[in-house]
Amino acid sequence: MWKRRKFWLGVIAVLVLGGASFYFYTQTLEAATAQEVEEAAVQTAVARVGDIVVSATGAGSVIAAEELSLGFSTSGTLTDLLVEVGSEVAAGDVLAKIDDTDAQQALVNAQLQYQQAAMQTDASVTATGVSYDEISVAQAQISLDLAQAELDDLLSWEADPDEIVLAEASLAAAEASYNAALGQASASSASIAVSGISVDQAERDLVDAQGVYDTAFDSGRDWELNDPRRADALESERERAADSLLRAQESLEIAQLNYNSTVASSSSGSSASAQTSLLSAQQALADAQSGPTEDEIEAAETAVRQAELTLQQALLNQEANEISLTQAALTLQTAEDAVEATVLTAPSAGTVTAVNAGVGETVGSDLITLVDLSQPLLELFLDESDLNMVGKGYDVEVVFDALPDDTFTGTVIQVNPQLVTESGITAVRALVQLDADSFAKPQTLPIGLNATVEVIGGRADGAVLVPVEAVRELSDGEYAVFVMEAGEPQLRFVEVGIMDFTYAQILSGVDAGEEVTTGILQTQSE
Repeated sequence: MWKRRKFWLGVIAVLVLGGASFYFYTQTLEAATAQEVEEAAVQTAVARVGDIVVSATGAGSVIAAEELSLGFSTSGTLTDLLVEVGSEVAAGDVLAKIDDTDAQQALVNAQLQYQQAAMQTDASVTATGVSYDEISVAQAQISLDLAQAELDDLLSWEADPDEIVLAEASLAAAEASYNAALGQASASSASIAVSGISVDQAERDLVDAQGVYDTAFDSGRDWELNDPRRADALESERERAADSLLRAQESLEIAQLNYNSTVASSSSGSSASAQTSLLSAQQALADAQSGPTEDEIEAAETAVRQAELTLQQALLNQEANEISLTQAALTLQTAEDAVEATVLTAPSAGTVTAVNAGVGETVGSDLITLVDLSQPLLELFLDESDLNMVGKGYDVEVVFDALPDDTFTGTVIQVNPQLVTESGITAVRALVQLDADSFAKPQTLPIGLNATVEVIGGRADGAVLVPVEAVRELSDGEYAVFVMEAGEPQLRFVEVGIMDFTYAQILSGVDAGEEVTTGILQTQSE
């Protein structure tokens, strides 16, 4: 590996006069060189084929490719801790849990509220396949259609001769029925009166029979029983009186039953019903002849308006319930997220480097530190003078202090655009991605492991090389060398690639094997 060092170019001083032509410049340079050759011997070297590397050395240490601080979105009591420092986890592994009692209860409540809101407006969740809102809207629509149809009928009314004839026939029948009912009621009244007279007569007969009975059974006549001549007569009298009283009582009961039956069979109710039918028939005929009144039309219009408002209210309720369902869904999602938040999972694979609490403690957002060690990075610091020696995509070679016999390779993936100060020294900061193929797995590189890093600023294999002393810089970015031709140095312009402390890469202008001058040999006399 070649080390970089500063060097001075130019063995022969070349003065460029302002305003002189390039031709004059080259002729003057060649003339001066020829004069020097006559005075002293020329030192030469042969252009050769070889490899050249330009690099800068810096210090680095291993850092994690990704470091995550993991915790819970809300504080809670830690109930489960499933990892410890050094644990390797995969993406999705459960790391810890906090008490989820309140979150589970909130989830149950949110699920019930969502079900209720869904049944109100979402037909897909009901057993019947119809939501309450759909039923309300359909009922309101039916009511509106009926009210509108009734109003249309009233507004488009025309007298129907057939309907008038039918109404007249119904009225005639109702009148006949009413008259018949009146006749039947009159006959019933007469029968009631006769039955009442029979009851009155039976009551008088009972009073008379009771008087005869009381006379016959007067206790003041009991002495007659002791008189043989009167005893038989008194017993016969009393027997007749008792029979007469019994018959009078029975006659009254029969008369009363007849009266009650007559009253019950009276057709007064039939006459009232017949009168109602008559009035209805009269109204039907009037309606068939005259059509709807203004009040009826106004009432029908009001009914239509009320039905329209009812339908609009049902539609508004449906819209409001859909909003409520959306809100319930959001509440449910929040509750589900809250339950999920009680379980801490690894967002990616990594290694646990810190655990900040134990089971039973109240924890929050900072519980576990997870780092990715699968592709370790190096944090590299170079002296600011080497800024031009490092860039994104540059190769590096790494030797760790703890592994001096192994050489790792990598690539610069980032160069900090701002210089940093470390320990009072201004430096260039860069990140290096180590090649996984440059070291055997599962070798672990601990975070903080120190290393010496060589940044390869340029590399050329099989290049034409000449000593740096042979290269003359004519102006910014323009170079030339003196090539020996027939024993004489001839100035030749060249394209220079990379240079280290010793050699320069010649891209064009000189071929391998040609002899170039590197300076003037001092003579013995000098």
